[in-house]
Amino acid sequence: MKKLISFAFLGAILVTGAGSCKKKSTSNNNNSNTGSIVEVPIDRSDTTTLTSAIPPLPISLDFMSTPMLIDTFATKVDEYITPYGFAKKDILKVNVTALRINIENSPSQYFNFVKDTTPVSIKIFVDSIGGTNHKLVAYRNNIPANVNQLDLTVDPADIKDYFNADYMGIYIAFYTKEMEGLDGSAKFRVNYSFKITAKMP
Repeated sequence: MKKLISFAFLGAILVTGAGSCKKKSTSNNNNSNTGSIVEVPIDRSDTTTLTSAIPPLPISLDFMSTPMLIDTFATKVDEYITPYGFAKKDILKVNVTALRINIENSPSQYFNFVKDTTPVSIKIFVDSIGGTNHKLVAYRNNIPANVNQLDLTVDPADIKDYFNADYMGIYIAFYTKEMEGLDGSAKFRVNYSFKITAKMP
């Protein structure tokens, strides 16, 4: 039963609202001299629409052992770095600098369906599509009751190799809380910021 619901939920969250996606990038360093270090921030906001619900169950479902894909996007690295005069080979590192998840389109839906576990309640990973080498980028514990927005603590991991790929996946890991369901009409908006650090050629 766990497996059936897990696959149903995974399939549901793969549907993303491309129209709500927005990205921007600016440079924190205007020095384009050879050998200088530049930092380029990228902000992204994407909405995931559910197509089925998770009913309140007397058991806890384990999405911690097998994280679920909640966002897939084309990184379009070249689109951002070309104006700054460097290429992928010049990127030194890429870090997540902020991550927030909001529940939308369902006023009575909160994060109560996430079981508050110790030491971490929610983990966010990145990986290549279909990959098995998830890298932790953010986490959260102490989930408050009746909230529809969560700010996560970011991990300073370097995700350059994932970001340089054509596509990257964002995964979430957690346990469901007994007798707490998830409304099928709910939408998840994931807001995150990246920072590209590069050395000018």
